[in-house]
Amino acid sequence: MTNRHLFLIVDVFQGQDGFEELRKYIKQGSEFSKEVATIIQERAELETSYAKSLSRLSKKLTNAAAGGVGSLSEGWVTVAVAMEQEAELHKNLGTGLGEEIAKPLKLAMEAHSKLRKPIESTVDRSLKSLTDRRTDEYKAKKSAFSCAKDYEKAEDAEVKSGKDKEIKKNEKKCKQSRDHVKKADKLYTECCCKAETARQDWDHTVQKCSTSMQHLEEERLHKMHDFLSKYNNQLSAIGPKITQICSRLNESVISVDINSDLQAVVYQKGVKGPRHAEQILVDCYAEDSQFPMKPDRRRAALQNYLLYLHANIEKDKKGREGAQKLVDVYKTRPNFGDAEAQEEILLNLEKITYMLNFLEASHYKISACLAKQDKMSSPTHKFAQYIHTTRDKQNHLVSTLKLPVNLALEGSSEYSYSAGSYSGSNEVYSEVEERRDDSFDDEFEDDEDESTTVISRCKVLYDYTASRSDEISIRAGQIINVYSKQADGWWKGEVEKKVGIFPSTYIEEL
Repeated sequence: MTNRHLFLIVDVFQGQDGFEELRKYIKQGSEFSKEVATIIQERAELETSYAKSLSRLSKKLTNAAAGGVGSLSEGWVTVAVAMEQEAELHKNLGTGLGEEIAKPLKLAMEAHSKLRKPIESTVDRSLKSLTDRRTDEYKAKKSAFSCAKDYEKAEDAEVKSGKDKEIKKNEKKCKQSRDHVKKADKLYTECCCKAETARQDWDHTVQKCSTSMQHLEEERLHKMHDFLSKYNNQLSAIGPKITQICSRLNESVISVDINSDLQAVVYQKGVKGPRHAEQILVDCYAEDSQFPMKPDRRRAALQNYLLYLHANIEKDKKGREGAQKLVDVYKTRPNFGDAEAQEEILLNLEKITYMLNFLEASHYKISACLAKQDKMSSPTHKFAQYIHTTRDKQNHLVSTLKLPVNLALEGSSEYSYSAGSYSGSNEVYSEVEERRDDSFDDEFEDDEDESTTVISRCKVLYDYTASRSDEISIRAGQIINVYSKQADGWWKGEVEKKVGIFPSTYIEEL
């Protein structure tokens, strides 16, 4: 099978439905191969009482091959016909059939099954992880909506109350509710991001495991073709009495075209239609006009979400810049890293691009809602036409970004995060920068109190100039003492008596 047809199958068997269809097809092929091994073994044992027994096996093989696709399955149908015609022939044929076909085929299928199960388990674990993340996302969303409702009730109660004591009590309650809303909104955003990461991991796991499954299937098909040829050779050795049968079998063997068979599988079993990356976007309480909110509170809630999303966009943009630099280095210096390292950085770049698509689409959607709230011109985005919003069973908004793969991998580099979004955007995003500075300071504040323990050392591959107060500039060839490794790809370390964070994509560990 050529790589061209392998890629065609990978493109068709996408997502959970595609993988399940591929797994079903491969399982059917494995069961068919096991059935063939059983049938040939039975024939070897029953060769001495050929007639009726061989006729029965002929029908059994016909039924086993009935669900197959392509010329290889047709070849085994021809074998079944040959069995019917061989009912009166040599008893010593059984030994050759058992030793050269039945036993090796059975062993091959047992090995095939052992290799297939870990691949399927990997996909199942990845799907379970995605399901768990979606559950966490739903719980966080439910909590965020509940907190927002409680806050609205508290604010309304504050307006209606007239007594000083009650007013103070309500003000305290409103402050607590507002803090709960902010905390719940931030947690929900984080859960959405984690769910999207799990979805991407699951999607790439399905692609990788589908490729592995297809390699196993290719090996099985070649072995089945080989066993079919061996069967033909066994019968050909019997003599002139089965010359006619052997000629028919030989024609069947010659006509086997595995590539054409795989092409037939694509058209008959594959998932139809183009592949789309489906991403569930952030939906906040304030976006839904069916929930009553005062304009100023709705505006503040929408701006808070924009702050969270903007901070994540800026962080991931820096990660993409670092990954892109490595990709450019590998293009100009192919021998710089091995194939696995190059594939890993391309995969990392793709993950970051998908995450930026998710964040930008969410940001655009909420910005458009805020612009409508403020009666301003709505922002534009190349992903706008691919955002679909529905309601779930609880009547909550569910927004989905469905991008064609080519557009998803291209990403967006033209979206303006402030143009047309709402008034006062400069002040809002200056607040983002202040919050980001605070978050970086808080992230490493505890580390300053601890002993600066060197956990590893690394060598700088590319120059990087610090753009923030908590970063350090590094130059190619320098050796850095690493103090800690952050999950977002930024590490903390010391070089030339300067301590700060630096991008891990610019170094290699020693």
